Amino acid sequence: MKYLALALALLGGAAAAETATYGRVDLTGLARESWPYNPEGVYLAMVCNVNGPDGFLSIRSGPGTEFEAERKLNRLAVLEVDTAQRHGHWIRVHTAYRTHTKDGWPQDYKSLHVTGWAHDAYLCDFLD
Repeated sequence: MKYLALALALLGGAAAAETATYGRVDLTGLARESWPYNPEGVYLAMVCNVNGPDGFLSIRSGPGTEFEAERKLNRLAVLEVDTAQRHGHWIRVHTAYRTHTKDGWPQDYKSLHVTGWAHDAYLCDFLD
């Protein structure tokens, strides 16, 4: 099922939202489903749906897989995205940080110093 969701996401189809609990973090579905409520502004989303063999989300220099990967982020990294800057399924990332390990346990705040573009099939709403 994970690989079907990944294939659909890469082909532009509907992605299955990861709804799961990791330690003290609950992933509650794809963040893009909430963006219409905040159409032009900063939004916090958490990296999800990266349970495949590579286990990370690439932040790219432009909106597409043909652009260079600037940084790779594991599950549960928090991204600050701009819902007004979208190109198809790609959204602009202003910064990222981590407050939980990839297994959901609290850790000290860590800035991840990244800007670029992320595919929205790998960004979830969350409760921590």
